[in-house]
Amino acid sequence: MEIATLSQIDTLGLKNVTLYIEPSIVQQGGSSTLRCTFDLEKDKLYSVKWYRGSYEFYRYDMTEPPETKSFPIQGFTFDLANSNSTQVVLKDIEFNLAGNFSCEVTTDGPGPNIHTRIDSKSMSVVQLPDHMPQISVEGEPLDIGDILRANCTSFPSRPPADLKFILNNITVNQTEPGISRRANLRDWSDLQLELKLSFMHFNEGRLVLQCVAQIPTIYQEVAELDLKSVRHPIPARAQFCW
Repeated sequence: MEIATLSQIDTLGLKNVTLYIEPSIVQQGGSSTLRCTFDLEKDKLYSVKWYRGSYEFYRYDMTEPPETKSFPIQGFTFDLANSNSTQVVLKDIEFNLAGNFSCEVTTDGPGPNIHTRIDSKSMSVVQLPDHMPQISVEGEPLDIGDILRANCTSFPSRPPADLKFILNNITVNQTEPGISRRANLRDWSDLQLELKLSFMHFNEGRLVLQCVAQIPTIYQEVAELDLKSVRHPIPARAQFCW
């Protein structure tokens, strides 16, 4: 999104204002760098202002000392030593900080022209599970024609983890996670599997079941069970000669 004030006639003025949030998906308590790039062309930089929603929290202003000013809001702390005219570093980020951020660049153009451009991006804040996902299975040992019943649980997170079952490298069930229990604003995820086994499900008699818990782009853990199968060959006992 770009906004120009007073003049858009001078094509050699401020352009290409772009905000980057790195990373844009942040683990609770983590850090993120908001970087604003722009092309001044023949303009002179006047100020760069940073907003969370409509609230200004940081400013670089060349017209009045000090050049940098911060206006703290709840949900993070500044890394002022690494913040300047083109970037702001946020630390100790909390859930309530998630939302839209903007950088607004204002310049003095040739003559009386003043140019202002704004770009906005969003940030998400997550809290990851404290433990690996867990699988439970009923009815072992299993054979062709049996019903494989399994459950996978992912510990509380925000947002809740997506789950899927993989049997011998083939995805056999995946759903939107059902929110069944809540713990301090975080949600458990549960996924059930009920599958009638056929010859195609076995790999040389073996049944390897995995549950993948995932929060896109930031988290993935895999729990795995080597299920008891009546078709899995039992290794021959070692023979000893005396």
